[in-house]
Amino acid sequence: MKTVGLLVLVVAVFVDKGATCSVSSPQCYKNTTKPDDDFLCEWGDRDHSPEAIYTIFMQSSSVNDSSYANQFTAGKQLSKVLAVEDLITTRLLDIWVHRQVFNVTCTSPTISVFLSNSVKYSSPAIRKKIRSGEKLILSWPRVNDNKGAIYEIRWKKINDSWQNKTFKTEDGKNNGNWDSYTLQLQEHAVYQVQIRRKAKQSLLWSDWSQTADIPIEIQQPVVHLREKKDTGKREITLKWNKPPPEASFGGVSYELTEARPLKEIIIPPVEHLKYCHSNSHTDSLRKPKHYCLEWYKLVDGETRPAKVNTSRSNTLEDIKKGMEKFVRYYYFLHTGRKKQRRTKIACPVYSTEGAPTSQPKNVTVLNITCDSAVLWWQSIPMQEQHGFMLHYLIWISKEGHTDTGYYQVPPNKTSFLLRNLDAGSSYTISIAGRTTVGAGPNSTRAFFTCNYPSLVNIVKQGGNGLKMAKIVLIVCSVVFLFSVALSVAIRRLRSKLLPIIPNPVISAATMPHMDNQNLKTVTEEVDDVILLRRDDLVKHGCSPKQKHSTSLKDYEVSVDEDEEDEDKEDDEETHFTGLICSDKPSSFPNPNYKGQLLQFPEFLELTDKGQMENCEVSITSYKNGLFFENRGLDNEGISVQS
Repeated sequence: MKTVGLLVLVVAVFVDKGATCSVSSPQCYKNTTKPDDDFLCEWGDRDHSPEAIYTIFMQSSSVNDSSYANQFTAGKQLSKVLAVEDLITTRLLDIWVHRQVFNVTCTSPTISVFLSNSVKYSSPAIRKKIRSGEKLILSWPRVNDNKGAIYEIRWKKINDSWQNKTFKTEDGKNNGNWDSYTLQLQEHAVYQVQIRRKAKQSLLWSDWSQTADIPIEIQQPVVHLREKKDTGKREITLKWNKPPPEASFGGVSYELTEARPLKEIIIPPVEHLKYCHSNSHTDSLRKPKHYCLEWYKLVDGETRPAKVNTSRSNTLEDIKKGMEKFVRYYYFLHTGRKKQRRTKIACPVYSTEGAPTSQPKNVTVLNITCDSAVLWWQSIPMQEQHGFMLHYLIWISKEGHTDTGYYQVPPNKTSFLLRNLDAGSSYTISIAGRTTVGAGPNSTRAFFTCNYPSLVNIVKQGGNGLKMAKIVLIVCSVVFLFSVALSVAIRRLRSKLLPIIPNPVISAATMPHMDNQNLKTVTEEVDDVILLRRDDLVKHGCSPKQKHSTSLKDYEVSVDEDEEDEDKEDDEETHFTGLICSDKPSSFPNPNYKGQLLQFPEFLELTDKGQMENCEVSITSYKNGLFFENRGLDNEGISVQS
């Protein structure tokens, strides 16, 4: 019995480790060949449970080499972003996913890969299509690392099987280059084309590009012109035949050029409406007397087929009975007779709606900052919507938190800005489409937000972070005040140690008799001056000493009796003032020394007495406190003093 029980346990463990596990093998890759890019691991689970916890295991593939082993917890998500620093990319690794629901566990099948060669490019976006007869030229942008790749292109006629072909492109020298390919087709056949690619060293193919509709070469239309003139205006009506369905496959655009004046009018192709009011058509079918109902199934959800259905008696409810479920049809209500027929209604319609069968394509997180990111995706193809799209549902959750954010985005949008994120955190985003029946499968992506700068991060942390911020602010304030005080102290010390010494105007050396001056009270006198003219001195340019008498009239100051005799002697000696001529300008006294110079009676000595004949220079003199200035001789040779 013990042997049987042990055998049953071994079998149960074997079955639990992969035989019946609903988890698929993980797929780990990066989007470019750049060595510093992180990896994304994703997997599927047929029996996905809200309580399932997933863990990724990695270890060296060789039995004898167990130097590397690591595991990463993904939580309840079906994907996980792995930092390249935590991985070994140059060795063969065994990778599997462990699933646990309460006490029940299972393990996915194991894959062995070199992560350095595990690159999965985004699907190509066909931007240019040029067809001329049997020749078709397709163009699309290169991958973002500007590397050459291996491409697979497939094409088919409508309602026919696919044909495949592979080709390679070389590495580009400049960013933003385009790749192109020329395909040979039958001249009068309509085609559909798709392209996918992979890195040269990788085994992972990208998703197929969106289907490109390739019509036949359109011919130059035959235009019929009708002109009408009325009250100075000219009305021109242009008509041309519609191109055949093979040439208008995917829509047609027209370009009209007028010779005078030169104008260019672009008539866009008629696009199918995405939505229509549900009650507008039922009432309109009963009112017109003459009408025609036209309907058809949209090829691939977008394209009008070559053959359409028409009826002059059926109603919309009648034609719905023959429509396929979950397939979009398009119908037109034409009123009036042939020459006066007008299209009154053009609307899409489903006989029965369902939930989308696929998730949004090429979901990418762009412009990641510390608190925001942009989620971008491609719309769900029309044939996979199975009904009218109401909106896209977006769920976002932060690692380590149980709450989940929820957003609704209009169906015509393909991007959404995520705000108010936490810095340095890991987020997981899921997006799915929804119709009136319900939501379809979702696509999941994970990303990390960046960290704030150190000081901002300290402030945002709160608690201890706020204390640290206060300490930093206090230290900065103390250093600032200390620097200001030190600057003021240095300026004051400099002013005391190195004072500014003014330069004197008149030095003491030039005034040798200043120390022996007898400073006494002086009297100011007003003298009467009599000027005499001598002809012999006028001829030489100088006047003789003039005799003048002085009389004391005003401003008399009292003096001691002992000093009166000395004053009289001085007055007698100064009755005649000699005329001094010089070509050297005199120096007027500095106002700072006015009190001393007013009592200094002597004239400045002349260096050259031979130059006394020039009387054009004014000479200053002082007499008993009065200031005299010798202006020289006037025109008649008379000496003038003031």
